[in-house]
Amino acid sequence: MDQLYMLRAFVAAARYQSFSKAADSLNVTTGSISKAIAKLEGCIQTRVLLRTTRSVSLTDAAQPYYLSCCRLLEELDEANRRISQEHEVNGGRLRLVVHPMLMSETFSRLVRRYRAIAPNVSLVVSVQDSATNLYDGRFDIAILPPHLVEQSAVIRRTLCRSPRILVASPAYLEQYGMPETASQLADHFLLVDPESRKKSADFIELHEGGRRVSVSPMSSMDGNEVLLRAAALTGTGIATLPETMVGEDIDMGHLVHILPACTTADGNVEICLFYSHRELLPARLRTFVDFCAEFFRAPGRPVAHAAIRISQPVNRDEDLETMS
Repeated sequence: MDQLYMLRAFVAAARYQSFSKAADSLNVTTGSISKAIAKLEGCIQTRVLLRTTRSVSLTDAAQPYYLSCCRLLEELDEANRRISQEHEVNGGRLRLVVHPMLMSETFSRLVRRYRAIAPNVSLVVSVQDSATNLYDGRFDIAILPPHLVEQSAVIRRTLCRSPRILVASPAYLEQYGMPETASQLADHFLLVDPESRKKSADFIELHEGGRRVSVSPMSSMDGNEVLLRAAALTGTGIATLPETMVGEDIDMGHLVHILPACTTADGNVEICLFYSHRELLPARLRTFVDFCAEFFRAPGRPVAHAAIRISQPVNRDEDLETMS
């Protein structure tokens, strides 16, 4: 008979003071527990349990032995959990859906750094700006604006909030000039998010120095953030884009932030990380969640220039998550 099983049977019988309850806890028969205890006592030549028709109790000689067995089994179980957890972190598939506005050098850096700490995880990324339900089995994690995720039973963590700002390439500004007020934007080719344009109207609303300004551009184009950024970088026009998306383009001189006192009237763009609410999360999923939170936790502009520090996944959801 396996010695480890004998020890588990002994600890369970002593803990529950019952052979039948010990058997239930280990999903075995009462007879199996009785045989294991008898075998153990024969091996160590010591009686460990006093049995009566009504109760089971430790012998005096077995008290320190019981405590040693408890510590031994706890350490073994913890070692098993850790190696299992490491296996989960280092392998398996993680299906991620992200919004197009994240498609920049920042996201490329996020993917590279995550792959460096979890090289054996198969990361499958889908880019879309449509509504997502995390319970249909297609995705494990979503990094999207809140309005695109069904939030009835998911965990939500805000990664960043960013205003939409006005940017243009140096080449465009050299050819068409730098606007000095929001009203001068009417003479420029504007690249705008569809949500920024009023339905059935040919104007966009901006905030300039605390006041609302309506601009009716002579020419404009709308589309998703990836299209608008590409068009701005090639000198097509002046774009309204989330600061998070174009921060590095500005730092590198590829785009210029114009009219810094001016933002779109639809407020900040919020990007959140969502995953389904489960009691037992795969370790690779929890590690990715912690990684993303650390990646976006940088001072100033919410793009991740800070060094990444990855620790072992934790189990204290209440410290990390906010139920929506």
